Amino acid sequence: QFGTGSRYLSWGLSIPHIRFSEASSAMAEAGQPMADGLNASAMQANLTGAKEARKRAELDAQLLANRIALLKQEEEKAWKKIEETRKRAAEIVELRKQNEQKYSAKEAYYKQKWESIRTAQAVNQAQREKAKAVREQTKHGMLESKHQNAQSTKQQSQHMLLQKKEREHAERQQNLERSSYLKARKDDAKRRMEEERLAQLERFREDYEARTAQEELLRARTDALVAKMEKEEMELIQRLQNTQTVQRNAYEELEAALGQTSQQISGSARNFGGSSGGQPRPAA
Repeated sequence: QFGTGSRYLSWGLSIPHIRFSEASSAMAEAGQPMADGLNASAMQANLTGAKEARKRAELDAQLLANRIALLKQEEEKAWKKIEETRKRAAEIVELRKQNEQKYSAKEAYYKQKWESIRTAQAVNQAQREKAKAVREQTKHGMLESKHQNAQSTKQQSQHMLLQKKEREHAERQQNLERSSYLKARKDDAKRRMEEERLAQLERFREDYEARTAQEELLRARTDALVAKMEKEEMELIQRLQNTQTVQRNAYEELEAALGQTSQQISGSARNFGGSSGGQPRPAA
């Protein structure tokens, strides 16, 4: 990107050196004397100006190279966008073409389906008309058959009514026999249940008496144990009271012994003090 700028920089560096050497050669050929102070200052000023001019030229070249690079980048971006736009346009055209094909196929499908529906409707209409004719014919035949079967049905009904009466009589007889049998079984079951209830009550009574006797035995044992423990408690209380009396007597004897010992010690001390005659006691 900066190839052009580099060429500009190399040209700017070479120009001041060329001018300065040409000026030095011209001055040497003319034989002009060069004073140390003035000529050196002028040459230094010319050299500084040439350097500044070169730097400005390099800066301008650099800026120009940057602008050229930016323009190239923008051009590349523009071409990329153009390619993307063309690609997108081609995709849209292809998608539109596919949608048109799908729409055409769907339209053909629905057209064929509608034709098949119309054909099926026509077939169904013909079948309904044919079925209607068959029903009319069947209805007429059924009426004729019904009229013919009416008499036969009436005779069969009378015969069936007679059979029904005989069957009902037999059923009533069977029901009476079944009722008697069920009543006998019910009475027998009731009797067995009553016997079982009485036997169960007898078992409950025996169990109750056994439990009551067991509880009475346990209560008697518990009462005996409580009486024994109360007796033991009274004995322990009496023993504790006796022990406390013995302990109190021992405390009294101990206090009496301690009192006598203190009196003896006090008497010995007084006797020892009198016999010493007021001599100073040794330091503790």
